[in-house]
Amino acid sequence: MKKILSMLLAVLMAVSVFSGCSDENKDEKDPPKEGEGEIVVSALQKSFTAVIYDSGDDEAFWKAVKDEFESQNQGITVNLIVTKDAAYEVRDRILSGNSPDFVYLPSNEETGVTEALVKDKALLSLESVESSAPGGIFENNTCKPYDDGVSYLAPLFVEAEGLIYNKETLSSNGFSVPQTWDDFVSIAKACENKKFEFYTYAGSEPDEFVNIFAAALVPVIGVQEMNDILSCEEEAWKNANINSFAEKIESITKLVVSGSSTKTKNDTMDLLKEGKAVFVSGSISDLEELNKDGEKYSICNYPSLSGENVKTVSFSEMYIPIEANEAETAKQFMSFLYSAKVAELAKEMLGKEIPVNDKTVIAPEFEIKSGANASLSDEFCALVVDIFKGDIKSDEFSDKMIEYIKEF
Repeated sequence: MKKILSMLLAVLMAVSVFSGCSDENKDEKDPPKEGEGEIVVSALQKSFTAVIYDSGDDEAFWKAVKDEFESQNQGITVNLIVTKDAAYEVRDRILSGNSPDFVYLPSNEETGVTEALVKDKALLSLESVESSAPGGIFENNTCKPYDDGVSYLAPLFVEAEGLIYNKETLSSNGFSVPQTWDDFVSIAKACENKKFEFYTYAGSEPDEFVNIFAAALVPVIGVQEMNDILSCEEEAWKNANINSFAEKIESITKLVVSGSSTKTKNDTMDLLKEGKAVFVSGSISDLEELNKDGEKYSICNYPSLSGENVKTVSFSEMYIPIEANEAETAKQFMSFLYSAKVAELAKEMLGKEIPVNDKTVIAPEFEIKSGANASLSDEFCALVVDIFKGDIKSDEFSDKMIEYIKEF
C-alpha cells in the first residue's frame, strides 16, 4: 500500500520563425546551399517520450490523445509507451540515462517508483502547468509534497469517494443518509436492534480510512490544519478533534461485519450486494460497476463531525522526471491533458473524469484532496483497524501517532 503520510502552450510553426523576412528583398538573397533547407526543417521538429501506465484497456485512449495533440501542434511527435509495466520502464530508463520526458504513473501502484522519485526529489516543478490548469486541483500535499509550496505532480483522472449503499435497504428501514458521525452511529445502533450488520471495511487494504478521517475533520478544523496533520506535524496531532473521530470509531467497534479486519475491497462490495452490509466505502467507478444491471445503489459523502460535508476525491498523478530532455514540450503536453477535448475522450473511452482548464466547470468539492502524500499512512490506517478490533482505546490514538512521528 502506498505510504500517503511520507514522503501544454502554443508552439510556433517553422514558417512563423521566418515570417518577418520581406518579399521585396527575396531576389537579392543567395540561394540556399545544398541540404540547408532540410537542416532547418529538421531542427524545428520536436519529439518527446511519454511512458504511460496502462490499467487495462487504456492504449486506445492515449493513442487518440497523441493524435489530437500532434494535429494541434504540428512538428511535435509523441513517442508513446503504454504498458502495465510502466514503473519498470521508467526505472530502467532513468537508470540507463535515457529518462522519459513525461510519466503517467499513479503513486499507489505496487512498485513504489513514483513514491521513490518524490522521496529523492527527482521531479521537475510544474508551475507553468499549474497556472494553466483548473483552479484548486493542485492545492494538496500530493501535488506539493515538500515545504516549498511548489507542485511536482499533477492530478489527472479524478474520482469522488464516499459511502455506497443500497437505496432500498436504506428506505425500507427508515434510515436517512448520514450527514454526521452521530447520524452514522445512530444507524449502526438501529441495525443492531434489527439484528443485522450495517458497515464493513477493507481491513487488509485500509487506505479508505485516510479519506474518511479527512472528511470527518476538514469541516471542523479546515484544510490547512488537515494538511498539517497529514504532513505529520507533531503539534497538529494534538488536536482534540482527532480523538473525537477515534471515539466514533470505538463506539461502533462491535457493530461492523465480523472479520472486516481481513476483508479486501472486493469482499466489501460482495457483502453489500449480498445485503450483509448497509454501507461500504467506495468510488464513483465502484458505484457504476454495482449499477451496471440497474440502479439499486447510490453514494453519499463521508460523514463529518460537524454535519457540513466535503466531497473527498482521489486522483492519479503525472509528472516530469528531473532528467527529462524535452521538459518544456512535456509540460505543454501535460497542460493539453486539461483540455475539454481530452476530458471528452476520457469520458467516452474510459468512463473517467478529467478536470478541464475552464475554471467555471470545476465543482468546489474537487478543491479538497484528502489522503495527502506525506508519510506513515500504513501506521495510521493500522491504528484505525486496531480501534475497530478493540485492540487500542480511542484516547490512545493520537498519542500513538505522535510516537510514530517521533520515530520516523
